[in-house]
Amino acid sequence: MVYCPVCKVNWDDETTECPVCGRELAETEEEEVEWIILGSFEDKLTADFAAETLKSAKIPAALFSKSGFFGNVGLPLNPFYSSYAPPYEIAVPKDFAEEATETLNMVLGDKWSPKENTR
Repeated sequence: MVYCPVCKVNWDDETTECPVCGRELAETEEEEVEWIILGSFEDKLTADFAAETLKSAKIPAALFSKSGFFGNVGLPLNPFYSSYAPPYEIAVPKDFAEEATETLNMVLGDKWSPKENTR
């Protein structure tokens, strides 16, 4: 079995990259990776584009939905009559935070809201 140090999941020996985050797999468990929430998006299309942009830059990324009935994969059922927090957040390993923030600022500009603690 091979191991993803980011997702902490074991995969079959034939797998070379983690199907979840895209990181190269290791033979043995490595040190634990700390993930942080980098920022948020108001729509799924922008959130998906951001995640794919980071993954193409070899930066592991994970998206989370903050709305719906079924947790992180829930339906976006936000009330139209009140303000709400953006429904999608993106997380990256802490070691990639600065590079990921610069990449998203360059590609998305004001289409995303970076968290204050990652600048």
